[in-house]
Amino acid sequence: MASITYEGVVQQGHICLNTETSLPEGARVLVVVLPYTGSDYARRKANRWLAEYVGDMVMADQPLLTQSEDRPIWRFGAYVTSLHHEPFGPVGYVDVDAETGTVLASEDVAQEIATYGERFERSPLPPNH
Repeated sequence: MASITYEGVVQQGHICLNTETSLPEGARVLVVVLPYTGSDYARRKANRWLAEYVGDMVMADQPLLTQSEDRPIWRFGAYVTSLHHEPFGPVGYVDVDAETGTVLASEDVAQEIATYGERFERSPLPPNH
């Protein structure tokens, strides 16, 4: 007998399926809890990546949980910081896989963020660049 997969999330201790579904009465179910990376951990990973690949004057802002290529990601705007002015930006974006905690940014993304940051432009990039 083939198995059918339904996706959902746990809310207040109950499984809420993503779609309206009636499961067959008496069906056996197997619940698999996928690993999940919290936003604080993901921000630390994004900030570490920014410091290593862009510089220590760029930091990740508030997270946005979204989807990319059918997987959940944390998206962080990268903001230029200084002792002399408020953080401004975003000058780019860093994505972190919400399931594995892997930073999904390349050296090209680092270069793009560095280029925009060096300009010190006060006009931020459009959302979801």
